[in-house]
Amino acid sequence: MDMASTCSIDRVFLDLQSLVDNPPVMYRIPKIRAAYLDIKFLKTFVMSARKWSHCNDLYLESDNVVKKVSLPSFLSCIEDTFHKYEEDIHSLFLMLKSDARDILYVGNEVFPKFLKQIKSFKQEIIQVYFNLASSRSLESNSCMPVDELMEFIDLILQNLADLTTSNLSIFDMDPQVITQFQALEAKLTFLKSFVPFAKLRGTADIPALLLAHFEVMALNAARLCYMCSFWDDEERHNPEFCSMIYEQQQKITAVDFQVYEIYMEVLRATRSSKSLHNRMMDKQILNNFNDSLISCLWELLCCSSSFMDSTKDEMGILYAGLRFLRSILREQQEKMDEQNEKIGALLTEAGIIICSPSLNRVKEGEVSFLESTEACDCYDMLANTNIHIKHFKDQISGSSIIESLPSFHSLRVPEVSKASSHMLSKVKMPIAHEVVVGLDDEAEKVIERLLSGPEQVEIVPIVGMAGLGKTTLAEKVYNDSSIIFNFQIRLWCTVSQEFDMKSLLIQILCSNGKQSSMDEELKKLNEHELLQKLYQRLKMKRYLVVFDDVWDIKVQYGGEPHNLRPLSEKESFELLHKKVFGKEDCPQALHGLGMEIAKKCMGLPLALIVVAGALATTEHDILVWEEFAESLTSTMVSGAGQCKKSLELSYEHLPYHLKECLLYFAAFREDEKIGAKNLMRLWIAEGFVEKIEGERSEDIAEEYLMDLIGRNLVMVSENRSIGGVKTCYIHDLIFEFCKGEAKEKKFLQVLQGYDELSNFNEPPNLPRLPICSSGEDFIKSKLFCPHLDTLLLCNATPGYEFDLLNISFLFGIYKHLKVLNLDINLRLEELPTEVESLLCLRYLALTGRTMKFIPPSIAKLSHLETFCVYSGGLVSLPDSIWNMKKLRQVCVRRRVVIRFSCNDNVLENLSSLPNLDTLSNLYLSYDQEGENILRRIPNVRRLKIFNLGGQNIVCCNMSRLECLESLVLAGYSLSGSQEHVDLSFPMNLKKLCLFNLRLPG
Repeated sequence: MDMASTCSIDRVFLDLQSLVDNPPVMYRIPKIRAAYLDIKFLKTFVMSARKWSHCNDLYLESDNVVKKVSLPSFLSCIEDTFHKYEEDIHSLFLMLKSDARDILYVGNEVFPKFLKQIKSFKQEIIQVYFNLASSRSLESNSCMPVDELMEFIDLILQNLADLTTSNLSIFDMDPQVITQFQALEAKLTFLKSFVPFAKLRGTADIPALLLAHFEVMALNAARLCYMCSFWDDEERHNPEFCSMIYEQQQKITAVDFQVYEIYMEVLRATRSSKSLHNRMMDKQILNNFNDSLISCLWELLCCSSSFMDSTKDEMGILYAGLRFLRSILREQQEKMDEQNEKIGALLTEAGIIICSPSLNRVKEGEVSFLESTEACDCYDMLANTNIHIKHFKDQISGSSIIESLPSFHSLRVPEVSKASSHMLSKVKMPIAHEVVVGLDDEAEKVIERLLSGPEQVEIVPIVGMAGLGKTTLAEKVYNDSSIIFNFQIRLWCTVSQEFDMKSLLIQILCSNGKQSSMDEELKKLNEHELLQKLYQRLKMKRYLVVFDDVWDIKVQYGGEPHNLRPLSEKESFELLHKKVFGKEDCPQALHGLGMEIAKKCMGLPLALIVVAGALATTEHDILVWEEFAESLTSTMVSGAGQCKKSLELSYEHLPYHLKECLLYFAAFREDEKIGAKNLMRLWIAEGFVEKIEGERSEDIAEEYLMDLIGRNLVMVSENRSIGGVKTCYIHDLIFEFCKGEAKEKKFLQVLQGYDELSNFNEPPNLPRLPICSSGEDFIKSKLFCPHLDTLLLCNATPGYEFDLLNISFLFGIYKHLKVLNLDINLRLEELPTEVESLLCLRYLALTGRTMKFIPPSIAKLSHLETFCVYSGGLVSLPDSIWNMKKLRQVCVRRRVVIRFSCNDNVLENLSSLPNLDTLSNLYLSYDQEGENILRRIPNVRRLKIFNLGGQNIVCCNMSRLECLESLVLAGYSLSGSQEHVDLSFPMNLKKLCLFNLRLPG
């Protein structure tokens, strides 16, 4: 079968590609998608089989009958099938162009038959792959030239991607199976990078035996992909299928014991690098091989408990060294050309070690490293390579290359000495309510433009320097009674410096206050569908949409700008006075100093309120205010720096414990509305909150938050119904200040996107690492920071879903964590038992829509204080949770049920959680069993309970919960009322919500 004879397959494939790219057609003719994917797998087979068409006849089994088949004739049979349907499928493509209405009828007629024909080749193709791999393993020569072997591997990698990509065919692949496919992908990627690297290093011809091994590996991988492409959903979740995939994947090894000596000879025989293409291409070859080595070494490190500590340490040093080389290779070529030779030599050394049989036998669990006779040799090789990399790093440390690298490659973090105690501020709290000065005339101008503008869309950009009050003015206009009366729809969204269109559209559509109910549904829609939804909402209506915090100047100047003026000196002092003294008069002795300080803020409201926050917490004494005015004068500058300098001064006046709490805001997204309760739980877990006998940590943390709010450094977004703050945020300028200060003080390091993740090496003593990234980039980066105390992972694009299928590696690497927050979807039904290795953990928050079970081993986390699971269904907690005496918060969305052991109904056997402060959303019966659970949480303050349903009796005595302040009781909205209701509540209750209990009227 020559190249010309494959035209039918290629033409059919191109036509199907056009049909798949048309969503309306694809969704109405679902078989198109299946046919498109089947052909992709078939094209891989045809491409490889062509190379062996000269081989001897094959013996294939069909219907228990073995028959001799000629490979060329079998390929011709496939071609004939495509030729038979080529005209019909092409006619569908032409109908697409002409928008013909009968495309659905023809498509639903053609594709079922076409798919049936393709599937009829399944068993023969699998057997051909097997026979070809078997015959290759007996020979020392490869049939494929190197370039075609690389092309074959590329096609297999694409097939693997198709198997695991949710927006194509296989929507519900078992996570363990996908993990095996990812491991196979890493092996093939290594092969693809090794051959060009060896050639670049001077190996003219790769030994035939090594190429034959690579060929066999590729054939087995292709066969496995082809097999999996035809399994249905039920088969793919069968444990036998998962075991088969694991066994087959384990047999496919990039460098096994038989070829390791040859592989090592190829690397050791390399001579001086000779450019094969051009400098940029050579650098890419080095980078690709280095990335593959990083991936292989990361896999070894994930099972590093099998290695001796000394070897484990050297492996970690080598890993950091390879990531350092990665950052060097990503620099501009003109700076690095002379270093490529040395980097190639270092990668050669690393490649010999990482693929050594002794290390990989330990990885596969065949032998412990202590038993390995090659242990000493391997350790020496690791140590020597690390010395060579360090020597290379030292050589370039004074060059312009190293100076241009990200600063976190050379971070050295000293331990921050803490103050002897966290003393709560006893000074008079500043005025925390919203104070607006000098915006009435500005608001009138904007309102006039909006009400008297043209019938077409009117854009009113409010422009001015940071901290001038643009958002405050927009809020004043947005909530004005005349605006509310004249606009049927008002929507608000915050854009920020970095945003994606989908999450922005979701934010706009949810800005009417119904976010919790709409958000999940909207995330399922694409951008086009969201735009249509927004269009339908706004169509034929008078609407106002506010885009806050817009940085793109093209958007800002879509209309005539409204330039916001600074406050006058009089207005500045008025704002300062109100924020410091409220309705009280300013002491006459401080009036002049107050005027001077207000003047230095240069009319910027943000600078004024931050300075007011600092003044309000100092003594109202002339000498103190004079010193403050002097320090303000010495630090203030004209232009854009005045807000930053006022922030620095206010920050310096904070007690130590509040500095930690404020800098922690840098761990969140810009403009994020942060849940106050969760923020305070994190502060407690981090150890920022002083433990005072007789007081709850939550109360002390709330005082800290109110102190920061009172100092005008934190702003309230929403209040709780029973008092206190529900959500809060910080101004953009304060956020940027916190990020910069946190990095400078080595308090935390924020990583965003793949580039920062892939170049990052853990500096010594780095305590916290917030990561804002897609789950895909997080996995690809192979981050290895085993000494972290805090890992916070959030999705950079909330509207885009990428599921983490396996998190066991986290528990293997980050064993010193105190705080772990995974705000990214985990596609797991059960939390892995390896979680028990995080013995220091105090805070654990997970998002997993399919999560149902928490293993009993979680009770080994004896220091855990906060446990949150955001799930789409019912989550079952083990009865061992009653042994976790330090638990303070258990929050599960949507529902949680706690299982009992067989003797738990005996009252004497009941163990309790004496420190539990919050429990939600508990699923239990309002009966005796429910009361037994309540006895176990005697000091709970916030409780949400959901009825199991199906009962006609509601009987629950909660009066013994004397600390209870907030209670939510909910049931099912069934018709009729309960036969018997007996509820009793404690005296301290501040909030009571009853839903669907069918109480009698």
